Amino acid sequence: MSQSKRSETDKFLDESFIYDGIVIALIISVTNNIYDLSILGLANEFILILIVWYGIVEHFIRSSKTMNIDTRYRLFFYATFLIGSVLNTFIYKAYGITFIPIIIVPMIITLLIDYEFGASAGLILSLSTAFHYHDFFMFLQLFPQVFISTYLLKNVRSRMQVAKAGLISGIVSLVMILLQEPVRHFYFSSRDYLILFLNPLVSSIIVLGVLPYIEVSTRIYSNIGLAEISTPNHPLLKLLIVHAPGTYYHSMRVAELAEHAAENIQANSVLVRACAYYHDVGKIRNPEYFIENLKTPDDNPHNKLSPDISRSILINHIKDGIEIAKKYRLPIQVEMAIPQHHGTRVQKYFYTKALEIDPNTKIEDFKYPGPKPKTKEMGILMLADVVEASSKSLKQPTIDNLKQIIQNTVIELFEEGELDETGLRVDELKIIIDSFTKVFETLSNQRIEYPTVDEKTEDYKLINR
Repeated sequence: MSQSKRSETDKFLDESFIYDGIVIALIISVTNNIYDLSILGLANEFILILIVWYGIVEHFIRSSKTMNIDTRYRLFFYATFLIGSVLNTFIYKAYGITFIPIIIVPMIITLLIDYEFGASAGLILSLSTAFHYHDFFMFLQLFPQVFISTYLLKNVRSRMQVAKAGLISGIVSLVMILLQEPVRHFYFSSRDYLILFLNPLVSSIIVLGVLPYIEVSTRIYSNIGLAEISTPNHPLLKLLIVHAPGTYYHSMRVAELAEHAAENIQANSVLVRACAYYHDVGKIRNPEYFIENLKTPDDNPHNKLSPDISRSILINHIKDGIEIAKKYRLPIQVEMAIPQHHGTRVQKYFYTKALEIDPNTKIEDFKYPGPKPKTKEMGILMLADVVEASSKSLKQPTIDNLKQIIQNTVIELFEEGELDETGLRVDELKIIIDSFTKVFETLSNQRIEYPTVDEKTEDYKLINR
Protein backbone atom coordinates (compact mmCIF):
# COMPACT_ATOMS: atom_id res chain seq x y z
CA MET A 1 0.00 0.00 0.00
CA SER A 2 1.40 3.44 -0.94
CA GLN A 3 2.04 6.10 1.69
CA SER A 4 -0.86 8.28 0.47
CA LYS A 5 -3.32 5.37 0.47
CA ARG A 6 -2.12 4.34 3.93
CA SER A 7 -2.68 7.90 5.20
CA GLU A 8 -6.21 7.99 3.73
CA THR A 9 -7.02 4.64 5.36
CA ASP A 10 -5.64 5.79 8.72
CA LYS A 11 -7.65 9.01 8.53
CA PHE A 12 -10.84 7.08 7.75
CA LEU A 13 -10.24 4.66 10.63
CA ASP A 14 -9.39 7.51 13.02
CA GLU A 15 -12.77 9.10 12.26
CA SER A 16 -14.46 5.73 12.78
CA PHE A 17 -12.69 5.25 16.12
CA ILE A 18 -14.58 8.20 17.61
CA TYR A 19 -17.31 5.72 18.49
CA ASP A 20 -15.04 2.83 19.46
CA GLY A 21 -15.76 3.17 23.18
CA ILE A 22 -19.51 2.94 22.56
CA VAL A 23 -19.17 -0.23 20.48
CA ILE A 24 -16.81 -1.91 22.95
CA ALA A 25 -18.94 -0.95 25.97
CA LEU A 26 -22.02 -2.38 24.25
CA ILE A 27 -20.30 -5.68 23.35
CA ILE A 28 -18.91 -6.18 26.87
CA SER A 29 -22.26 -5.32 28.46
CA VAL A 30 -24.15 -7.76 26.22
CA THR A 31 -21.53 -10.47 26.86
CA ASN A 32 -21.85 -10.06 30.64
CA ASN A 33 -25.64 -10.31 30.40
CA ILE A 34 -25.87 -13.12 27.88
CA TYR A 35 -26.85 -15.70 30.52
CA ASP A 36 -29.11 -13.57 32.67
CA LEU A 37 -30.31 -10.67 30.57
CA SER A 38 -31.32 -7.58 32.50
CA ILE A 39 -32.01 -4.39 30.57
CA LEU A 40 -31.37 -2.20 33.60
CA GLY A 41 -28.18 -4.07 34.48
CA LEU A 42 -27.00 -3.93 30.87
CA ALA A 43 -27.62 -0.16 30.74
CA ASN A 44 -25.78 0.43 34.02
CA GLU A 45 -22.77 -1.61 32.91
CA PHE A 46 -22.77 0.15 29.53
CA ILE A 47 -22.61 3.57 31.22
CA LEU A 48 -19.89 2.43 33.65
CA ILE A 49 -17.65 1.10 30.88
CA LEU A 50 -18.20 4.27 28.81
CA ILE A 51 -17.08 6.42 31.75
CA VAL A 52 -13.92 4.38 32.30
CA TRP A 53 -13.20 4.18 28.56
CA TYR A 54 -13.50 7.87 27.73
CA GLY A 55 -12.08 8.94 31.08
CA ILE A 56 -8.95 6.77 31.00
CA VAL A 57 -8.42 4.59 27.92
CA GLU A 58 -9.19 7.22 25.30
CA HIS A 59 -6.72 9.58 26.96
CA PHE A 60 -3.98 6.94 26.67
CA ILE A 61 -4.88 6.26 23.04
CA ARG A 62 -4.65 9.94 22.07
CA SER A 63 -1.28 10.42 23.77
CA SER A 64 0.30 7.08 22.85
CA LYS A 65 2.98 7.01 20.16
CA THR A 66 2.83 3.22 19.95
CA MET A 67 -0.93 2.99 19.50
CA ASN A 68 -0.96 5.67 16.79
CA ILE A 69 1.97 4.57 14.62
CA ASP A 70 -0.28 2.13 12.78
CA THR A 71 -4.01 1.37 12.95
CA ARG A 72 -3.23 -2.35 13.25
CA TYR A 73 -2.12 -1.73 16.84
CA ARG A 74 -5.47 -0.23 17.74
CA LEU A 75 -7.43 -2.97 16.00
CA PHE A 76 -5.34 -5.60 17.78
CA PHE A 77 -6.01 -3.93 21.13
CA TYR A 78 -9.76 -3.88 20.57
CA ALA A 79 -9.91 -7.47 19.29
CA THR A 80 -7.82 -8.87 22.15
CA PHE A 81 -9.77 -6.87 24.70
CA LEU A 82 -13.14 -8.17 23.46
CA ILE A 83 -11.91 -11.78 23.23
CA GLY A 84 -10.78 -11.51 26.85
CA SER A 85 -14.19 -10.23 27.90
CA VAL A 86 -16.02 -13.13 26.25
CA LEU A 87 -13.52 -15.69 27.59
CA ASN A 88 -13.77 -14.42 31.18
CA THR A 89 -17.57 -14.45 31.14
CA PHE A 90 -17.89 -17.99 29.81
CA ILE A 91 -15.23 -19.41 32.15
CA TYR A 92 -16.78 -17.73 35.19
CA LYS A 93 -20.21 -19.14 34.34
CA ALA A 94 -18.83 -22.61 33.72
CA TYR A 95 -16.26 -22.96 36.51
CA GLY A 96 -16.53 -20.04 38.94
CA ILE A 97 -14.37 -17.14 40.10
CA THR A 98 -11.27 -19.21 40.88
CA PHE A 99 -10.83 -20.16 37.21
CA ILE A 100 -11.20 -16.68 35.64
CA PRO A 101 -7.96 -16.06 33.63
CA ILE A 102 -8.19 -12.33 34.30
CA ILE A 103 -4.51 -11.57 33.62
CA ILE A 104 -4.09 -13.29 30.22
CA VAL A 105 -5.41 -10.44 28.06
CA PRO A 106 -3.83 -7.60 30.13
CA MET A 107 -0.46 -9.40 29.99
CA ILE A 108 -0.64 -9.86 26.22
CA ILE A 109 -1.63 -6.23 25.67
CA THR A 110 1.16 -5.01 27.99
CA LEU A 111 3.78 -7.13 26.20
CA LEU A 112 2.73 -6.15 22.69
CA ILE A 113 1.53 -2.57 23.14
CA ASP A 114 2.10 -0.85 26.48
CA TYR A 115 1.58 -1.12 30.23
CA GLU A 116 -1.09 1.60 30.39
CA PHE A 117 -3.31 -0.25 27.92
CA GLY A 118 -2.82 -3.61 29.60
CA ALA A 119 -3.73 -2.20 33.01
CA SER A 120 -6.71 -0.27 31.56
CA ALA A 121 -8.06 -3.39 29.85
CA GLY A 122 -7.71 -5.32 33.11
CA LEU A 123 -9.43 -2.53 35.03
CA ILE A 124 -12.47 -2.58 32.75
CA LEU A 125 -12.66 -6.38 32.70
CA SER A 126 -12.40 -6.61 36.50
CA LEU A 127 -14.76 -3.72 37.17
CA SER A 128 -17.45 -4.80 34.69
CA THR A 129 -17.40 -8.40 35.97
CA ALA A 130 -17.68 -7.32 39.62
CA PHE A 131 -20.33 -4.72 38.80
CA HIS A 132 -22.44 -7.26 36.92
CA TYR A 133 -22.55 -9.62 39.90
CA HIS A 134 -22.90 -6.76 42.43
CA ASP A 135 -19.79 -8.03 44.18
CA PHE A 136 -17.14 -5.41 45.02
CA PHE A 137 -15.06 -8.06 46.76
CA MET A 138 -14.63 -9.75 43.39
CA PHE A 139 -13.02 -6.56 42.07
CA LEU A 140 -10.67 -6.51 45.07
CA GLN A 141 -9.60 -10.03 44.20
CA LEU A 142 -9.27 -9.61 40.41
CA PHE A 143 -7.77 -6.18 39.81
CA PRO A 144 -4.72 -6.47 42.11
CA GLN A 145 -3.61 -9.44 39.99
CA VAL A 146 -3.94 -7.34 36.86
CA PHE A 147 -2.11 -4.36 38.32
CA ILE A 148 0.82 -6.42 39.64
CA SER A 149 1.22 -8.57 36.54
CA THR A 150 1.12 -5.66 34.08
CA TYR A 151 3.38 -3.47 36.22
CA LEU A 152 6.00 -6.22 36.42
CA LEU A 153 5.95 -6.56 32.63
CA LYS A 154 6.93 -2.94 31.94
CA ASN A 155 10.00 -2.98 29.68
CA VAL A 156 10.23 -6.78 29.99
CA ARG A 157 13.09 -8.41 28.07
CA SER A 158 13.00 -12.09 28.99
CA ARG A 159 10.50 -14.93 29.26
CA MET A 160 11.57 -15.55 32.85
CA GLN A 161 10.18 -12.12 33.80
CA VAL A 162 6.77 -13.14 32.44
CA ALA A 163 6.79 -16.36 34.47
CA LYS A 164 7.89 -14.42 37.55
CA ALA A 165 5.02 -11.95 37.07
CA GLY A 166 2.59 -14.86 36.97
CA LEU A 167 4.02 -16.36 40.16
CA ILE A 168 3.84 -13.08 42.09
CA SER A 169 0.29 -12.46 40.81
CA GLY A 170 -0.67 -15.89 42.12
CA ILE A 171 0.62 -14.97 45.56
CA VAL A 172 -1.25 -11.63 45.40
CA SER A 173 -4.47 -13.42 44.38
CA LEU A 174 -4.22 -15.77 47.35
CA VAL A 175 -3.38 -12.96 49.77
CA MET A 176 -6.33 -10.83 48.61
CA ILE A 177 -8.77 -13.69 49.20
CA LEU A 178 -7.33 -14.41 52.65
CA LEU A 179 -7.55 -10.73 53.60
CA GLN A 180 -11.25 -10.72 52.72
CA GLU A 181 -12.05 -13.86 54.75
CA PRO A 182 -12.77 -11.98 58.03
CA VAL A 183 -15.26 -9.73 56.22
CA ARG A 184 -16.80 -12.24 53.84
CA HIS A 185 -16.41 -16.00 53.99
CA PHE A 186 -16.01 -17.59 50.56
CA TYR A 187 -16.40 -21.22 51.70
CA PHE A 188 -13.42 -22.23 49.58
CA SER A 189 -11.86 -25.67 49.86
CA SER A 190 -8.11 -26.32 49.86
CA ARG A 191 -8.43 -27.15 46.15
CA ASP A 192 -9.97 -23.72 45.47
CA TYR A 193 -7.11 -21.94 47.24
CA LEU A 194 -4.61 -23.97 45.22
CA ILE A 195 -6.39 -22.99 41.98
CA LEU A 196 -6.39 -19.33 43.02
CA PHE A 197 -2.63 -19.51 43.42
CA LEU A 198 -1.95 -21.55 40.25
CA ASN A 199 -4.36 -19.64 37.97
CA PRO A 200 -2.09 -16.60 37.34
CA LEU A 201 0.97 -18.83 37.03
CA VAL A 202 -0.71 -21.06 34.45
CA SER A 203 -2.04 -17.92 32.70
CA SER A 204 1.53 -16.58 32.33
CA ILE A 205 2.61 -19.91 30.83
CA ILE A 206 -0.27 -19.72 28.34
CA VAL A 207 0.78 -16.16 27.43
CA LEU A 208 4.35 -17.34 26.76
CA GLY A 209 3.00 -20.18 24.62
CA VAL A 210 0.73 -18.09 22.40
CA LEU A 211 3.00 -15.02 22.19
CA PRO A 212 5.19 -16.17 19.25
CA TYR A 213 2.13 -17.09 17.19
CA ILE A 214 0.54 -13.70 17.84
CA GLU A 215 3.78 -11.92 16.93
CA VAL A 216 4.27 -13.73 13.63
CA SER A 217 0.62 -13.49 12.59
CA THR A 218 0.10 -9.81 13.51
CA ARG A 219 3.72 -8.60 13.15
CA ILE A 220 3.22 -6.77 16.44
CA TYR A 221 6.22 -7.84 18.50
CA SER A 222 7.05 -7.74 22.19
CA ASN A 223 10.52 -6.85 23.44
CA ILE A 224 11.07 -10.58 23.84
CA GLY A 225 10.34 -11.19 20.16
CA LEU A 226 12.45 -8.19 19.12
CA ALA A 227 15.40 -9.55 21.09
CA GLU A 228 15.01 -12.94 19.42
CA ILE A 229 15.22 -11.52 15.88
CA SER A 230 18.20 -9.34 16.85
CA THR A 231 20.71 -12.16 16.56
CA PRO A 232 23.19 -12.99 13.77
CA ASN A 233 21.47 -16.37 13.37
CA HIS A 234 18.37 -14.85 11.79
CA PRO A 235 18.12 -16.06 8.15
CA LEU A 236 17.85 -12.52 6.80
CA LEU A 237 20.98 -11.34 8.62
CA LYS A 238 22.83 -14.39 7.33
CA LEU A 239 21.87 -13.35 3.79
CA LEU A 240 22.97 -9.80 4.49
CA ILE A 241 26.46 -10.78 5.69
CA VAL A 242 26.98 -12.99 2.62
CA HIS A 243 25.62 -10.66 -0.09
CA ALA A 244 26.31 -7.25 1.47
CA PRO A 245 29.01 -7.64 4.16
CA GLY A 246 29.77 -3.92 4.28
CA THR A 247 26.10 -3.13 4.91
CA TYR A 248 25.99 -5.82 7.60
CA TYR A 249 28.90 -4.34 9.55
CA HIS A 250 27.52 -0.83 9.07
CA SER A 251 24.22 -2.04 10.58
CA MET A 252 26.04 -3.59 13.56
CA ARG A 253 27.84 -0.31 14.28
CA VAL A 254 24.62 1.66 13.93
CA ALA A 255 22.97 -0.75 16.39
CA GLU A 256 25.73 -0.17 18.96
CA LEU A 257 25.39 3.60 18.69
CA ALA A 258 21.58 3.62 18.70
CA GLU A 259 21.12 1.12 21.53
CA HIS A 260 23.50 2.98 23.85
CA ALA A 261 21.79 6.31 23.13
CA ALA A 262 18.30 4.85 23.64
CA GLU A 263 19.27 3.42 27.02
CA ASN A 264 20.58 6.81 28.16
CA ILE A 265 17.33 8.65 27.36
CA GLN A 266 15.05 5.80 28.55
CA ALA A 267 13.77 4.99 25.06
CA ASN A 268 13.16 1.41 23.90
CA SER A 269 16.71 0.17 23.28
CA VAL A 270 15.53 -3.32 22.27
CA LEU A 271 13.34 -1.87 19.51
CA VAL A 272 15.98 0.53 18.21
CA ARG A 273 18.58 -2.26 18.06
CA ALA A 274 16.24 -4.49 16.04
CA CYS A 275 15.47 -1.61 13.67
CA ALA A 276 19.18 -0.87 13.26
CA TYR A 277 19.92 -4.47 12.28
CA TYR A 278 17.38 -4.43 9.45
CA HIS A 279 17.16 -0.78 8.37
CA ASP A 280 19.29 -1.32 5.24
CA VAL A 281 18.18 -4.85 4.42
CA GLY A 282 16.94 -3.69 1.00
CA LYS A 283 20.57 -3.37 -0.12
CA ILE A 284 20.74 -7.16 -0.42
CA ARG A 285 19.29 -6.93 -3.93
CA ASN A 286 21.88 -4.53 -5.38
CA PRO A 287 24.78 -4.50 -2.90
CA GLU A 288 27.40 -3.41 -5.44
CA TYR A 289 25.72 0.01 -5.79
CA PHE A 290 26.39 0.98 -2.17
CA ILE A 291 29.80 2.28 -1.20
CA GLU A 292 30.23 0.26 1.99
CA ASN A 293 30.22 -2.94 -0.11
CA LEU A 294 32.90 -1.80 -2.56
CA LYS A 295 36.47 -3.00 -2.27
CA THR A 296 37.90 0.30 -3.54
CA PRO A 297 36.34 3.70 -4.46
CA ASP A 298 37.43 3.10 -8.07
CA ASP A 299 34.89 0.27 -8.29
CA ASN A 300 32.01 2.69 -7.76
CA PRO A 301 29.43 1.94 -10.53
CA HIS A 302 27.79 5.34 -9.99
CA ASN A 303 30.77 6.93 -11.74
CA LYS A 304 29.32 5.59 -15.00
CA LEU A 305 25.67 6.33 -14.27
CA SER A 306 23.60 9.48 -14.56
CA PRO A 307 22.49 11.14 -11.29
CA ASP A 308 18.85 10.28 -12.07
CA ILE A 309 19.57 6.57 -12.30
CA SER A 310 21.74 6.66 -9.19
CA ARG A 311 18.95 8.45 -7.33
CA SER A 312 16.44 5.78 -8.38
CA ILE A 313 18.74 2.96 -7.22
CA LEU A 314 19.13 4.53 -3.79
CA ILE A 315 15.40 5.10 -3.39
CA ASN A 316 14.65 1.55 -4.56
CA HIS A 317 16.59 0.06 -1.64
CA ILE A 318 13.83 1.43 0.60
CA LYS A 319 11.09 -0.20 -1.48
CA ASP A 320 13.07 -3.43 -1.62
CA GLY A 321 13.63 -3.31 2.13
CA ILE A 322 9.90 -2.95 2.84
CA GLU A 323 9.11 -5.89 0.53
CA ILE A 324 11.73 -8.06 2.24
CA ALA A 325 10.51 -7.06 5.70
CA LYS A 326 6.99 -8.17 4.79
CA LYS A 327 8.23 -11.40 3.23
CA TYR A 328 10.13 -12.36 6.40
CA ARG A 329 7.29 -11.23 8.70
CA LEU A 330 9.49 -8.69 10.44
CA PRO A 331 7.78 -6.43 13.01
CA ILE A 332 5.66 -3.53 11.77
CA GLN A 333 7.96 -1.05 13.52
CA VAL A 334 11.04 -2.52 11.83
CA GLU A 335 9.31 -2.15 8.47
CA MET A 336 8.48 1.46 9.31
CA ALA A 337 12.09 2.15 10.27
CA ILE A 338 13.26 1.38 6.73
CA PRO A 339 11.81 4.56 5.12
CA GLN A 340 11.89 6.67 8.29
CA HIS A 341 15.64 6.39 8.87
CA HIS A 342 16.13 8.46 5.70
CA GLY A 343 13.13 10.70 6.27
CA THR A 344 12.76 13.32 3.54
CA ARG A 345 16.46 14.15 3.29
CA VAL A 346 18.14 15.19 0.06
CA GLN A 347 20.62 12.91 -1.71
CA LYS A 348 23.14 15.75 -1.70
CA TYR A 349 25.91 14.05 -3.64
CA PHE A 350 23.74 13.13 -6.62
CA TYR A 351 21.74 16.37 -6.44
CA THR A 352 24.98 18.37 -6.68
CA LYS A 353 26.11 16.15 -9.55
CA ALA A 354 22.78 16.70 -11.32
CA LEU A 355 23.06 20.49 -10.93
CA GLU A 356 26.36 20.40 -12.80
CA ILE A 357 24.54 18.80 -15.72
CA ASP A 358 21.28 20.77 -15.46
CA PRO A 359 21.12 23.89 -13.25
CA ASN A 360 17.31 23.70 -13.33
CA THR A 361 17.21 20.37 -11.49
CA LYS A 362 14.56 20.38 -8.79
CA ILE A 363 15.72 19.51 -5.29
CA GLU A 364 12.41 17.70 -4.63
CA ASP A 365 13.39 15.08 -7.23
CA PHE A 366 16.38 14.07 -5.09
CA LYS A 367 14.57 13.78 -1.77
CA TYR A 368 13.78 10.48 -0.11
CA PRO A 369 10.02 9.84 -0.05
CA GLY A 370 9.80 9.72 3.76
CA PRO A 371 7.99 9.85 6.09
CA LYS A 372 10.06 11.65 8.71
CA PRO A 373 10.87 9.71 11.90
CA LYS A 374 7.77 9.49 14.10
CA THR A 375 9.21 8.33 17.43
CA LYS A 376 12.29 8.85 19.57
CA GLU A 377 13.58 5.45 18.55
CA MET A 378 13.31 6.29 14.85
CA GLY A 379 15.01 9.64 15.44
CA ILE A 380 17.91 7.96 17.23
CA LEU A 381 18.21 5.46 14.37
CA MET A 382 18.44 8.26 11.79
CA LEU A 383 21.12 10.06 13.82
CA ALA A 384 23.14 6.87 14.37
CA ASP A 385 22.94 5.95 10.68
CA VAL A 386 24.18 9.34 9.47
CA VAL A 387 26.90 9.57 12.14
CA GLU A 388 28.26 6.08 11.40
CA ALA A 389 28.31 6.71 7.65
CA SER A 390 29.96 10.13 8.09
CA SER A 391 32.64 8.72 10.40
CA LYS A 392 33.84 6.48 7.55
CA SER A 393 34.81 9.56 5.54
CA LEU A 394 37.58 10.47 8.01
CA LYS A 395 41.01 9.30 6.91
CA GLN A 396 42.52 9.67 10.38
CA PRO A 397 39.61 9.66 12.85
CA THR A 398 40.19 11.10 16.31
CA ILE A 399 37.75 11.56 19.17
CA ASP A 400 37.73 15.32 18.62
CA ASN A 401 36.83 15.21 14.95
CA LEU A 402 34.37 12.35 15.53
CA LYS A 403 32.63 14.45 18.17
CA GLN A 404 32.54 17.35 15.72
CA ILE A 405 30.85 15.11 13.14
CA ILE A 406 28.31 13.97 15.74
CA GLN A 407 27.47 17.54 16.77
CA ASN A 408 27.23 18.74 13.17
CA THR A 409 24.94 15.82 12.27
CA VAL A 410 22.56 16.49 15.16
CA ILE A 411 22.44 20.22 14.40
CA GLU A 412 21.94 19.61 10.68
CA LEU A 413 19.08 17.13 11.11
CA PHE A 414 17.48 19.35 13.74
CA GLU A 415 17.61 22.41 11.47
CA GLU A 416 16.31 20.41 8.49
CA GLY A 417 13.23 19.55 10.55
CA GLU A 418 13.77 15.80 10.25
CA LEU A 419 13.45 15.36 14.03
CA ASP A 420 10.34 17.51 14.46
CA GLU A 421 7.93 14.58 14.86
CA THR A 422 10.14 12.39 17.07
CA GLY A 423 9.47 14.12 20.38
CA LEU A 424 13.21 14.36 21.10
CA ARG A 425 14.00 17.30 23.38
CA VAL A 426 17.13 19.44 23.21
CA ASP A 427 18.45 17.98 26.47
CA GLU A 428 17.97 14.47 25.05
CA LEU A 429 19.86 15.42 21.89
CA LYS A 430 22.78 16.52 24.09
CA ILE A 431 22.67 13.15 25.87
CA ILE A 432 22.66 11.39 22.49
CA ILE A 433 25.74 13.36 21.40
CA ASP A 434 27.59 12.32 24.57
CA SER A 435 26.42 8.74 24.16
CA PHE A 436 27.64 8.46 20.57
CA THR A 437 30.97 9.98 21.60
CA LYS A 438 31.42 7.42 24.39
CA VAL A 439 30.74 4.55 21.98
CA PHE A 440 33.40 5.82 19.58
CA GLU A 441 35.82 6.27 22.48
CA THR A 442 35.23 2.66 23.53
CA LEU A 443 35.69 1.36 19.99
CA SER A 444 38.88 3.37 19.49
CA ASN A 445 40.59 2.15 22.67
CA GLN A 446 43.79 0.34 21.76
CA ARG A 447 44.84 -2.91 23.35
CA ILE A 448 48.18 -2.90 25.15
CA GLU A 449 51.19 -4.00 23.15
CA TYR A 450 52.54 -7.24 24.52
CA PRO A 451 56.35 -7.75 24.57
CA THR A 452 57.71 -10.23 22.04
CA VAL A 453 59.72 -13.20 23.18
CA ASP A 454 63.00 -13.99 21.44
CA GLU A 455 62.78 -17.61 20.26
CA LYS A 456 66.49 -18.37 20.85
CA THR A 457 66.36 -16.98 24.38
CA GLU A 458 63.22 -18.99 25.13
CA ASP A 459 64.80 -22.21 23.76
CA TYR A 460 67.94 -21.63 25.86
CA LYS A 461 65.85 -21.21 29.02
CA LEU A 462 63.91 -24.40 28.34
CA ILE A 463 67.11 -26.46 27.79
CA ASN A 464 68.72 -25.21 30.99
CA ARG A 465 65.74 -25.81 33.30
